[in-house]
Amino acid sequence: MPKTDYSDPEIEFPRLQARVQKTDEDAFWLQIWLWERPGDERNRREIVNGKRAGSFADISQMIYGCADEYGVIVCADDITVDGV
Repeated sequence: MPKTDYSDPEIEFPRLQARVQKTDEDAFWLQIWLWERPGDERNRREIVNGKRAGSFADISQMIYGCADEYGVIVCADDITVDGV
């Protein structure tokens, strides 16, 4: 579970939320959502959902690359990591 409270209008939006799950030795399942405004899960849009090969550093680059591509923020509190 991310530490960010996406219903809090005091935090900066838009922003990303990411979930990383280790599936194999060199593969992860990566989900990334775009939050354009505060609210519940109906206010987020999924932009990535699938298996990615590589290291955790590669996955981190993908997450921060998506943030750059969409011109939004993402911080460590927006990223949930399971099984690593």
